[in-house]
Amino acid sequence: MTRRQGKYRDQHPLPRYQKRRHAHLLRAGLLWMLLLAPVVTNNEASAHGTLKLVAVENTWGDLAAQIAEPDMTVTALLASPTVDPHLYAPSTDDARQLADATLVVMNGAGYDTWASKLTDAAGLPAERIIRADSWPGWHTGGNPHLWFDTRAVADFVTRLQAACAQADPTHASAYAQRGRAVLESITQLNAQIAAIRTRVAGRTVAATEPLFDPLAEQMGLDMKEQAFQTAIMNGVEPAPADIARFENDLSTHSLHLLAYNEQMIEPAVMPLLMQADTLGIPSLALTEMLPSTLPYGQPGTGHPPHWQDWIGAIARQTAHLLEKQP
Repeated sequence: MTRRQGKYRDQHPLPRYQKRRHAHLLRAGLLWMLLLAPVVTNNEASAHGTLKLVAVENTWGDLAAQIAEPDMTVTALLASPTVDPHLYAPSTDDARQLADATLVVMNGAGYDTWASKLTDAAGLPAERIIRADSWPGWHTGGNPHLWFDTRAVADFVTRLQAACAQADPTHASAYAQRGRAVLESITQLNAQIAAIRTRVAGRTVAATEPLFDPLAEQMGLDMKEQAFQTAIMNGVEPAPADIARFENDLSTHSLHLLAYNEQMIEPAVMPLLMQADTLGIPSLALTEMLPSTLPYGQPGTGHPPHWQDWIGAIARQTAHLLEKQP
């Protein structure tokens, strides 16, 4: 076992597409049970004076909490960095929470389709559902990892603040104030990314799937191996030519950094990570969920990291790894 292998948390013997097929069958059967399960309606929740925002992913849930709390309670259904959202099978409690919510926040873009099915089944009106993929910059077939794009996040924050004010006019000014604070923090984060861009723009990097691509673009990095990444994201085996190209780019040191999703290591990915390790090409571990502590050993802020802290940490670590390379 190499030194790096010990870091991989999910080395499954089956490729993701087989697991997704199995999970799809499980979800199909579970969905019918969820539709038959008793749920608390939003009218009942309102009658008790409870305002609830339910986020599907904790990335969006953290941003929502910065705007909605304390005037709404905020819950994230997917909150663990060890959960693979692509394989997640919702529970009856998930269905109840979504049906009971004053507002629901989700990524969309085909990333959390099961949540859309549950909100449709619960009859939630469109104005109570805030989807990140409603950002005008995203189009069908685009990168679904929208929380790695600060422009998409800023648009989400603006729309969420307005939705909170519409659902709870009494606290409209508080939602607006907190929304402005989050937007200001995104402006500051963009300034940090712009400063890093001046130091690393043009460096050639790759990833095993396109989590990192939106942020890499903002940093001015030259992202390679796109076909390989798309295949892994879609749960299919990469073409032999794409694997060979990836291996060659590593062996010739054409790549200065390799980013990977440590929540799911596919069989086709493992040899590339081992090759990069052998050649001294640094790798950048990423997760799809917001971690409970800042990654890469960076000092914390005294509280669980917010989305802004996390993205800033990734950008700084990327610069640190690239600037160590010749």
